[in-house]
Amino acid sequence: MLVSIIVPAYNEEKRINGFLPSLLSFSKKHLRNCEIIIVDDGSTDSTKSVVQQLIQQYPSAKLISYPENKGKGNAVREGVSASKGKYVLFIDADGSIPPEEIPNMVQKLKEHQVVVGSRRIDVSKVKTSPLRKFTGVMFNAYVNLLFRIDIYDNLCGFKGFEKSIAKALFSDLQSMRWIFDVELFYKIKKNNYTLYHLPISWEHRDGSKIRLIDPLKMAIELLKLRCSLRNYQPKASLPLGQQTQQQNELDGTSSNPDDLNQFKSR
Repeated sequence: MLVSIIVPAYNEEKRINGFLPSLLSFSKKHLRNCEIIIVDDGSTDSTKSVVQQLIQQYPSAKLISYPENKGKGNAVREGVSASKGKYVLFIDADGSIPPEEIPNMVQKLKEHQVVVGSRRIDVSKVKTSPLRKFTGVMFNAYVNLLFRIDIYDNLCGFKGFEKSIAKALFSDLQSMRWIFDVELFYKIKKNNYTLYHLPISWEHRDGSKIRLIDPLKMAIELLKLRCSLRNYQPKASLPLGQQTQQQNELDGTSSNPDDLNQFKSR
C-alpha cells in the first residue's frame, strides 16, 4: 500500500456528501494503490449511514465509527493506527481542499518526512473572509508566542507523513480536539523532522464546528498543552531514507517507481 488517506468526520452529513464522492472518484482514476479511511467521530446525525452508502462500490475505502465524540485529533489517531500506507495523510471532510492536491503532497513526501498544506504562502489560492484571515493570524501569533515553533498556518486540515513518523507522532498524542495540530508541530520541530510547507488551493465552506466561545477555550487549552509538553523528550529517529527502507522491510510496502509515478503532480 502506497498511501493512506484519512478523512475525520463529525456531523458532516451535508458536507461529506459533496466531498467524499469527488475523493473516491479521483482516487479511482488517479491514485493507484491507496486506501481511504473515513473516521466517524461519534456523529449524532446521519454521517455514518451517508458514508456507508457512498463507499459501497469502492473496496479501497473503509469506515471506522464509534459512538462517543472524542475530537478530531482522536479521529485522525484512529485512522493512523489503522493505516497501512507507506505515506499517511489526512484531509478535511468539508471539501475546502480539493482531492487534486493529494498527488502534490505525495510527491513531496518522497523528499520530506512531513508535508503540510499552508494557506499563508503567497502562491496559495485562498478564498475566505477578512475576519477569518484576521482570526487566523491572531491564533497563529499566539501559538508561536507560546511554543516558539514559527508556524503560520497551524490548523490547515491537510497534513502528510512518512508512516513511521505518523505512528510516532500519534502514539502519545495528548490533544484530542482542535489544537492537536499544534502539538504535532511542536513535536515535529523538537524531533527535527524534515518539514515542507505545501502551497494549496483552499476555500472556506459553511458549516464550521467552531463556535464564538471556542477561541477563548482554545487559548486556555493551549496554555495547558504548553505546560504538559514542558518535559517532552524527542524520539530517536533514523534518516529519511533509512526510515523508509526499514519500514518497507517490516511492512512489505512497495517502493516500486511505477507506483510512485502515479502520484506525480497534475
